[in-house]
Amino acid sequence: MSRESPNVHQAENPGETLDDAEKIIMARLRGAGSRDNPELIARQLAELPATDAAAGSGDVVERFRERLINSGASVATASDRREAVLEISRFVSARHAQRRVVTGHDARLAALPWRDGGLLPRFGSAADGDAVAVSWAMDGIAETGSVVLWLDRRNPALNNLLPDDQIILVERERIQARLEDLWHHDELHTGHGPRGVMMISGPSSTADIGLHLVKGAHGPRALHVIIVGETEGE
Repeated sequence: MSRESPNVHQAENPGETLDDAEKIIMARLRGAGSRDNPELIARQLAELPATDAAAGSGDVVERFRERLINSGASVATASDRREAVLEISRFVSARHAQRRVVTGHDARLAALPWRDGGLLPRFGSAADGDAVAVSWAMDGIAETGSVVLWLDRRNPALNNLLPDDQIILVERERIQARLEDLWHHDELHTGHGPRGVMMISGPSSTADIGLHLVKGAHGPRALHVIIVGETEGE
């Protein structure tokens, strides 16, 4: 004795085509949607447990740091831009036998005191042979441990994909609690926003083939995030 699922449509008419069956199934789905109870949905949403997104800014920064580390990134802090350059120099020196980095034409990057760290920046798009790229994030998202990069002529997307290592600076005050907080920028609603937005939550990795973890498959093998800004109480 066989059992048939009530959700599977079987043709009663031998001449019925696959298109006819699809139309019937879609009609059933639309009918099911029309029976939804808006009041029930609203009540269920209200009963969902509250998240910790409303915690203080210090907690937001700590959650941001922890989630990045859990994703395989390294994180450092710098009180100002000079300390940020010294941290970039430390990271590059520890991993490479040279001091060259590639970076975009973003004004915040151009204003960094590169000489204080003995660094030799090249401004433009990454090319073969560029081992380290430095970018400046527009925001950080504590909920997901992501850095958010705006892409335009001054901030080439290639800099986030081609080099082996990527260093991203983000201002402490621009670390948001939730993903939804990302859309507060006026530029995103006035037609003056970026060409694209890239969210990065760790170094590139994949285990698609044989569940064997491979780093650098789609981008940099290492991600180093530097949180720039005075901590609370300083």
